[in-house]
Amino acid sequence: MVISFYAAVLAFIYIYLSMNVVKVRKANKISLGTDNNPQLLRATRAHGNFIEYVPFALILIFLAEYQGLSSHYCHALGTLLVFGRICHFVAINDDTLKLRVIGMLSTFATLALSASILLMGRLF
Repeated sequence: MVISFYAAVLAFIYIYLSMNVVKVRKANKISLGTDNNPQLLRATRAHGNFIEYVPFALILIFLAEYQGLSSHYCHALGTLLVFGRICHFVAINDDTLKLRVIGMLSTFATLALSASILLMGRLF
């Protein structure tokens, strides 16, 4: 299954984001919460935003693939999701609004396209 590849890639990105939170916590000696530390706020939101969107997107892509969506469409959706998530976490850490918008639009497009494909049935 195509989705397995993207789930694995995204799992490594999630681990990276998690380790980044740990690193920032350790460097700033903040064990709980963010203490309004800007760097920790960014790290925790990049991590939190990722886990808020990625599982749902993966489920939608999985369901589309399970229902028979061609592998090249599944690759397109998976690539769009990975691209969007990378843009988003880079943008949050660098405070780049334009890149953050690109990341969120890519993620929303993945969700919307996947949901639309599921609603339309097996047209592809």
